[in-house]
Amino acid sequence: MEKLVKQIKKLATVELYWPKDWVLRLLALLFAVLLWYFVVGEDKVDTHLLVPVELVNLPRDMVIANQYKQQLEVTISGPRGLVDGLRRQRLSRTINLAGAKPGTMTIRNNAEALPLPRGIEVLRIQPAHTNLLIDRLIEKELPIEAEVNGEPAPGHELAKLQLEPPAITVTGPENLLREIDVLRTIPIDISGLETPTMRQVPLLLNQEMMELLGETVVTALLVIQEKTGEITLGALEPTLVGTRENYHYTLIPPILKVRVETPLSFHNNPEALRQTITINLEVSGLKPGEYQLHPRLRTDQGIKMVAVEPATVKIRIQEQE
Repeated sequence: MEKLVKQIKKLATVELYWPKDWVLRLLALLFAVLLWYFVVGEDKVDTHLLVPVELVNLPRDMVIANQYKQQLEVTISGPRGLVDGLRRQRLSRTINLAGAKPGTMTIRNNAEALPLPRGIEVLRIQPAHTNLLIDRLIEKELPIEAEVNGEPAPGHELAKLQLEPPAITVTGPENLLREIDVLRTIPIDISGLETPTMRQVPLLLNQEMMELLGETVVTALLVIQEKTGEITLGALEPTLVGTRENYHYTLIPPILKVRVETPLSFHNNPEALRQTITINLEVSGLKPGEYQLHPRLRTDQGIKMVAVEPATVKIRIQEQE
């Protein structure tokens, strides 16, 4: 530096032809010297940078199907001023995927791929390559199945299990979704339940599906009811509906027998159960004569008719004088 200044002084003392803009030229020379000093003569430092990897122009019908390192560890060397400036900038490693096709792509990470200014030397990049597995992006509807553990309260059973939603539409890599036909919930414990219950149940997902769906929860409606069984009740008299005062009605047979399905607790008191059952025979509009009628059973809620014996009833209608 001192040698350069002495040469400038020596030239200044020699009588030469000076151009009109010699002052501007001298100032430019001084600025160049100062810039050279700060860029080249400044202390060099080594440092590490984390440079994010950015994927651009990926076709809409494609997807990255593998895990890749999304940051590069870059070791650089250069003047302290430039290095400090890089720390304040947002550097990135951009990978252009325009025209990508299904398969594996290996992209080399080198100094030319990083937007670094002159004067910065790249010492190391880790990883040296970025491997991408590119797959087609498809949409698939997957039904949901629930698993249950345990037993309801004694005398009760799980009559129905309903999930909402019953299926989920998933968008993801073709190779992954091709192997999956159904989604399952974590086991639902129904131990000791005796009434209908609604629960929020997470899905049982592997890591790949978790990345696609996240923490997914469905609503499970558990219809718990008392166990039922069949019981036969005899000596039931039908009720005639729509009779006329001047008509006489004769039933053959006059009493019927029914078989019904009820909660098991109803079987403990058959007489009370009998009071909840009505057998109707519709005779309105019928003129004197003989007819075969089908009895109609009316019961309380929770009682289901299985059969009436006999299935038809003979009725004789006579007009009274």
